[in-house]
Amino acid sequence: MMSTGPGDLITIPVRAEHEYPVIIGRGLLGEIPALCEGAEKVALVHTATLSASAEAIRDDLADAGFTVVMIEVPAGEDAKTAEVAAFVWNALGSSGFTRTDVVVGLGGGATTDLAGFAAATWLRGIRVVQIPTTLLSMVDAAVGGKTGINTQAGKNLVGSFHSPSGVLCDVNALETLPRNDLLAGFAEVVKVGFTHDASILTDVEERTDAATDPSGELLPDLIRRAVQVKADVVASDFKETGPGGAIGRAALNYGHTLGHAIERVENYEWRHGAAISVGMVYVAELARMGGKLTDDDVDRHREVLRKVGLPTTYAGGRWERLLPAMQIDKKARGSLLRFVVLQGCGKARTRRYCRPHTKPSARRLTSMTSTRVWVLNGPNLNRLGTREPDVYGSMSYEDLASSIVDEAAGLGLQAEVRQTNDESELIEWLHQAADESIPVLLNPAAFTHYSYAIRDACAMLTAPLIEVHLSNPLSREEFRHTSVVSGVATGSISGFGADSYRLALRALAGILSQS
Repeated sequence: MMSTGPGDLITIPVRAEHEYPVIIGRGLLGEIPALCEGAEKVALVHTATLSASAEAIRDDLADAGFTVVMIEVPAGEDAKTAEVAAFVWNALGSSGFTRTDVVVGLGGGATTDLAGFAAATWLRGIRVVQIPTTLLSMVDAAVGGKTGINTQAGKNLVGSFHSPSGVLCDVNALETLPRNDLLAGFAEVVKVGFTHDASILTDVEERTDAATDPSGELLPDLIRRAVQVKADVVASDFKETGPGGAIGRAALNYGHTLGHAIERVENYEWRHGAAISVGMVYVAELARMGGKLTDDDVDRHREVLRKVGLPTTYAGGRWERLLPAMQIDKKARGSLLRFVVLQGCGKARTRRYCRPHTKPSARRLTSMTSTRVWVLNGPNLNRLGTREPDVYGSMSYEDLASSIVDEAAGLGLQAEVRQTNDESELIEWLHQAADESIPVLLNPAAFTHYSYAIRDACAMLTAPLIEVHLSNPLSREEFRHTSVVSGVATGSISGFGADSYRLALRALAGILSQS
């Protein structure tokens, strides 16, 4: 349970291998000496951009009788290396730090990760106090006791669970934070909304300006709620073991498997929050494909992230680089990729496993490109593999959908494959495609031959429409020879089995490249 203190301070206790407070408020420098009580020396780890703040903290600690050692480290992920960690260890050693002394991490998530790791490994563990100065580090990196550095193999693969003695979240620090850095931190706030507390999503959606205003009252409350979620999760599953088969702390990794891979492939030039934002959309699509999330749920992911200025797409054609990075993710098990997925907003309940060279196929999972294409299929397509295999082949609908998304990704397209046996639902999809100018590949199936309602919906499309059929209708029964759709389609391809879709996608890519 949280408690309030003087000056509107909010204190949230976190119970892990020991209990410690997360203090949220404004103007918290006066709280630092109490968290270092019992030490003689304090090592203040900071970046050059925070030198002024570090000097103020040094003076405050010196006035309280501590000997302060200033340790300046590189900014961002450049700090999270073995070389920088060794630099910090050498500073601790040359200054005579003992097990009663304290490391203080002042900065963003990379700085607090490094400071925590140095403290966890010096003399097999000394105290660390974290003073996060970014939204990302306040709601995630500095809270929970995960520490780590990066290696050539990947992000955070070397680290330790080492809880801080206390965390001070001074919201005033966010007022001077670059806007892009502030917004990047919202990925972790939104993440908690999707995994545990859907009310956070509602506030971000309906009060975006207030939520992103560091001088206002809503942002500190969002920080409080996000920290409370993490405190509750950490208390029940400190070392991410998933007690009793529950998902536990792993839920906080929502979006991180792909997100960390993007960071590595981009040489950490992408902000962590931006990469995690794309990762959340990615696993939302996974959950939709598995029937655990609705189209509206996935759309909500995109909309709430866009509202706070975060990306929701990633360039295609990079799977061969992303896959190795995901395979060494901490959550991987052997050759299995493991993803946290949702069973509804606020309900992180399951993990998805897949072998990268079997179903679901590789590029299907990363078709996060910016050019959207809908592939709409009519009645009985869901029966592929069992329905007249001599006519339609032995490929299942799932395999067909997978191959379509693969082909589209290779062409720089984001294909969304849908199927329905309901004429009205297919018409609604066509109306939406018309409203949003989305190119369409359409296999109307039996509706091809008589549904003028579908024909009229197709005529409303402003983007290209290509009609597709697995078999050749003209070589079959006479009633199949007529297509009411072909007259309003940009083109028609039929008779090549699954290759009909591949040919149609290539034709569509060519049309779009010329427009």
